[in-house]
Amino acid sequence: MLGDLLRETFPGFDKEALRFLKDLKSPSKNNKEWFDRNRERYETFIKEPMKHLVDTLAGEIMKTDPDIVVNYKSIFRINRDIRFSKVKTPYKTISSAAFAFGRVKSAEIPQFYFHFSSDEFLFASGQYSMDPDLLKKIRKHIAENFDEYESIVKDRRFRSKYGDVQGEALTRLPKEFSAAGGGSMKPALQKALMMKQYYVFETEKPEVVLSEKIVKRITDGIELTYDFTKFLTDAIRKN
Repeated sequence: MLGDLLRETFPGFDKEALRFLKDLKSPSKNNKEWFDRNRERYETFIKEPMKHLVDTLAGEIMKTDPDIVVNYKSIFRINRDIRFSKVKTPYKTISSAAFAFGRVKSAEIPQFYFHFSSDEFLFASGQYSMDPDLLKKIRKHIAENFDEYESIVKDRRFRSKYGDVQGEALTRLPKEFSAAGGGSMKPALQKALMMKQYYVFETEKPEVVLSEKIVKRITDGIELTYDFTKFLTDAIRKN
């Protein structure tokens, strides 16, 4: 991969990438027979450019924090896992990647994530998984370091871009906090401890991926949400 890092900066995806993903939205085309006939389109306009983008991002993200792991394993496969899904179309209609601290991305842990489709470009950051063990660690870390957490999520630039932290939430405090006198907690802390997910995101028109600006768009998102996702990662690492 080091040799690939010496390549030119990623110039953006070709419009054909969006056309290919749009084609996959059609049930008549989202099947193995059609995909095999169009595999060269996928390789040329999605798979190889995505690797080039990750090569460029690796060098840029290293400047922010070399502990953020960026490599080809950061890219999600286009094949869907249909074993337990009601939707049986075999291919995703998005192309996506994610980066985590200290290890290759995993669905369970905090990470920086982006995808694009024929409809949108999305950048997200934080903890999407509702793994109960990890949630306990995150809540404990927030309870013990709420001033730090609050300063991160209330940062002017962070809030102006992403607003409030998003995610599903409980209707009451978890037992471990309510039993410890949760009624006397600040309302903002109570709200944070009732969250079952902790993430922020924004979307843009898909055309943003068609130029070299997509690199800065992703790296700016990572820099702006760095403290937020690092806080969540530290919660999992330390507890």
